[in-house]
Amino acid sequence: MKQPTYFISIISLCLLSACSTFDDLAFDDKASSQLQALAKTNVEQANQTAAIPLTDLLAIAEVDNLITTALANNPGLQQTWLTLKTAEQQFNVSSAAQWPDISAQLNATKAEANTANYNPGLNVAWTLDIWQQLANATSAREAELAASGYAYQGARDLLAANVMQSYLALVQYAQLIDIEKRKVSTLKTNESVIVDRYRKGLIDLKDLDTAKSSTQSSQATLVDYQEQYQQALRNLTLLTGVTGTGVTKNRLIYRNEFPEVIMPLDKIPSQNLARRPDLQQAYQGIIGEQYQHKVAYKALLPSLSLSASLSSNNSNLHDALFGSNAWQLLGQLTAPVFNAGKLKSEVEIARLSAEKSYWAFQDTLLSAVNEVDNAIAQEQAISKRLTLTESALQSAKRSEVTYTERYRQGTVSLLDLLQVQQQTFSLQAQVTQLTYQKLNNRITLGLALGLGV
Repeated sequence: MKQPTYFISIISLCLLSACSTFDDLAFDDKASSQLQALAKTNVEQANQTAAIPLTDLLAIAEVDNLITTALANNPGLQQTWLTLKTAEQQFNVSSAAQWPDISAQLNATKAEANTANYNPGLNVAWTLDIWQQLANATSAREAELAASGYAYQGARDLLAANVMQSYLALVQYAQLIDIEKRKVSTLKTNESVIVDRYRKGLIDLKDLDTAKSSTQSSQATLVDYQEQYQQALRNLTLLTGVTGTGVTKNRLIYRNEFPEVIMPLDKIPSQNLARRPDLQQAYQGIIGEQYQHKVAYKALLPSLSLSASLSSNNSNLHDALFGSNAWQLLGQLTAPVFNAGKLKSEVEIARLSAEKSYWAFQDTLLSAVNEVDNAIAQEQAISKRLTLTESALQSAKRSEVTYTERYRQGTVSLLDLLQVQQQTFSLQAQVTQLTYQKLNNRITLGLALGLGV
């Protein structure tokens, strides 16, 4: 009678020791408070419908078609989708561990000159989840599944933004090519006038050399813009996941105007940073790690498992299956006694992993707030630069008209005229580049504010 009492005492001591070392974690509450403090928003608001989708920033039918094609064919996105589906199956596997495991068997033996002998059997094994360890493991898998879902959503949003920005890059290079072509044409016209005046002895040879140098320099820039356009076209083709240029080339090669339907900044509603997929993914990571900490701790506690079996032995198959059977029931209680601190170290490792996931969330949150602040500041700076550059361009155009007339009258030199013309074309290119930067930054701001597809 002393031995059972002795073992019960050991199990009780193990249980009390394990309980004394457990400290329930609350890093998810800390993360929620951190989000509330920095972004004035709550984690629970993540599933609220966004005021506008990301694609409404452009709202161009052909861009929407490209995004649809990319979402269906981009290899990277499809891999992320398969990762999500794998996480779903892993969750199912973890959930199944809470249920009994039932298996059936049927053995048949026959020796020479003897009748066949049948041995059917039914086995049931079940680990009772008395400490909710298996339930905690399932909850951890559920958090991992949710994190994979947010990762997939983030990949979709980023892909859509990249398609939109690549589209804008094509428009930018198309405009720069058009500006540079007009510049080359103007310089060639000047060159023809200079040749005619040189033949008449009105100017020196150095003016002709200056004009040729400017023309050739502009032609080199034109070649560079044309190559960058083709690179942007290939990049857009790569994003759509469709080989060849048929998907994009025929649609975009002639477009050279920026869209005018993009939503102004003051009309973008206040968004909730909690909708950002990367923040939600990091938050689910905290929850999953906290459940893993509980699983590791509960490995220190005793576990109870039951097993039952039914068996029979008969030369008649029907009687073997449906006749009287012998059954056996076994209960097993196990508890860790000595493992050199292995289980306690695993609990501490799980706790450290949970804390690490909290700091990863905080890092993501700080980056998110910083991205919003930078995008808004960039929007304001680019808008001011664009307004000033457009005003300078109008002044340069008026000055070019004046200098062209004076050059024909011989009151200003060719160098003066070329400088004014160069300034005009340079300002036109700057207006195009600043417009692209403003629209591109607007998409970046949309992503930072949690807009998605």
